[in-house]
Amino acid sequence: MGFNIKRFIYAISKHRFWLLLAFLPPIVYVGVSAGSPDRFSIQQKISISKGLVLASGSNGIKEIKNMVSHSDDFFLNNFAVRKLFTKLYPGTAVYRADLKFRNLVNTVKDNLAIEMPSENMVTITFWGKNKETGQTMVNYYSQRFIQKAREGMARSRSKIPDVSLPVLHGNLVISTHRSLWRSERLVPLVLISFISLTAILVILVIYEWSDPSFKSERQVAQYLELPILGSLPDLNKVSAALDSKPER
Repeated sequence: MGFNIKRFIYAISKHRFWLLLAFLPPIVYVGVSAGSPDRFSIQQKISISKGLVLASGSNGIKEIKNMVSHSDDFFLNNFAVRKLFTKLYPGTAVYRADLKFRNLVNTVKDNLAIEMPSENMVTITFWGKNKETGQTMVNYYSQRFIQKAREGMARSRSKIPDVSLPVLHGNLVISTHRSLWRSERLVPLVLISFISLTAILVILVIYEWSDPSFKSERQVAQYLELPILGSLPDLNKVSAALDSKPER
């Protein structure tokens, strides 16, 4: 056992430059991850009229500024999230305790925002990893905003001629984002590094054990079936040792 361990250590020492290959997969992973878009911002602008109100609850109305400052009432309405769930997962039953539903609620809460940059403009923005999910969410809540405005105008019975239904201002604006490093990549990087190093060590073991040359006096004795009477040291090492001694 001890001989095999020494033989393995010798193989590593002899082919130590092979270990540098273990760094190649982690470097490739970091490079590909840094160069690939992993976050998306998706925004829809909506043109609005001054004085516009939105439907709230069963019979109430709410000013847009108030709705923007309390966006959870708009985004996390139970009926709205259920309907969004059916769009993202058609044919799947909706259960509030279901993991998919809870994840969707968290995604809506953490990744969606509604802002009012001016008196005649509202923006709904998604920020996250999944581009397709973000597009569906922004489209859905943009249409929901317009629907709530239509209901709000009917409830308020506004007679102000300048007030009109909001309309989508242009198409979705999709921006991609990259980052040299994100903390979520640490676990995959460690795993890739471990697998890469293990693979190199396994290759070294296979290479060393497939080498038919003798590695010790004992192997020579076993092969020849003769006792060992003596052995010559490595003269290169002896010469190097003598040259390193200081002169007296």
